[in-house]
Amino acid sequence: MQKTSKSSLILLYRALFLSTVLALVAILTYFALPDRKVRILPGFGHESHLFFDGEKGGLTTANWVNQPAFHFTCTATTPVTETPYCGLSINFHKFENGIDYSNFQHIELKIRYHGNNHRLRLKLHNFKPAHTNGDTQETLQGLEVSILASDANKLLVIDNRGWGNFSQGSTVDIGIDLVPPIAPGTHELQLEYVEIHGKRFKAESWYLGVALLWLLSNLFFITRHLMQQEKRIRNDSQRLSTLALYSNDLQQESQHYKLLSNTDPLTGALNRNGFATDMGQRSPAGKMESNTTLMIIDIDHFKRINDSYGHDAGDVVLRETAKIIHNNTRAADRFVRWGGEEFVLYCENTNPQQALLIAEKIRLSIESANILYNSAAIPMTVSVGIGVALASEDFDHLFKRTDQALYKAKNMGRNCIVLSDTNDK
Repeated sequence: MQKTSKSSLILLYRALFLSTVLALVAILTYFALPDRKVRILPGFGHESHLFFDGEKGGLTTANWVNQPAFHFTCTATTPVTETPYCGLSINFHKFENGIDYSNFQHIELKIRYHGNNHRLRLKLHNFKPAHTNGDTQETLQGLEVSILASDANKLLVIDNRGWGNFSQGSTVDIGIDLVPPIAPGTHELQLEYVEIHGKRFKAESWYLGVALLWLLSNLFFITRHLMQQEKRIRNDSQRLSTLALYSNDLQQESQHYKLLSNTDPLTGALNRNGFATDMGQRSPAGKMESNTTLMIIDIDHFKRINDSYGHDAGDVVLRETAKIIHNNTRAADRFVRWGGEEFVLYCENTNPQQALLIAEKIRLSIESANILYNSAAIPMTVSVGIGVALASEDFDHLFKRTDQALYKAKNMGRNCIVLSDTNDK
């Protein structure tokens, strides 16, 4: 059980470690995710127009070469004192539904320019129409980038630093113009395309998703482990209950066999083995305490009973005799079937006078008992030998003295009691 629990715990630790490693890998994977590219020009809804100072009396004019392709020219005469201007403005007022453009990181533009002006300028403005006041729009964020005309035909990459976010509900302006002073002559410009680049997911959304997956997976592993542990504990508890019942049955069976091994099955009295076990616990050194009485009770003419009435009758006599003796003993006394028709009664704290009274009571009870077998009364008497132990006398010596007293009772005509003399050897 302990080994299985330890193995299950190791598997849990491995699962938690693996989920943590995968979470770290997922976090780092964010930086390796390919950028999402969205071409907003051409393609998205927009309004485009040319602006030039000639509209207000200046000397610079602008004309479309191909408006859908954002291809136009600016023509400038000799500069005057007022600042000239000429360029293209594109207003994006509608973005594709269901797409979040707020996470872009940079913008890519491709411009074609032919002319002799020194520099060009890109203007990026982000407006919030909800904040308009009359005919005036409030510019929330903006960015202006000046580039050399010689670099205009290259791919331009502009980081999103301070420009703001593309988002639904906002208006974005992209403008291209000539940086004053504008060189005299014709300047040809074309905005080929505009792309925004950014991560497919916001970093905080990605990290939150990874954290939630990590927590949920760990919660799953821990819950699964706890459920397995609960199931294992329940199974172990049932197994222990079964083993406990089995152990109890074995213990009861062991006690039963122990009782059988220590008890005479016919009379229910102790047998010699049971008495020896009891004596080993009472007197480990084999020495008797003073006033310990031993009685040997022998059924008179038992062979004659067997011969006259049969062995079944003899068994009845043995059982009835044992019952009478047992009824006249105390709880602390030990009653033993020594063998055949011979019984032993072991009594502690019993002096000779008390022993004689007990033996006489037993003798009279047996003599007066009405034992019937097949409706025939079986007369029965017993002879009793009594021995009272001296201090530190061993059991074998006490038994020998008691047996000699029984022998005397037999010689005296039976159905009597003889107390052993302490001088008997």
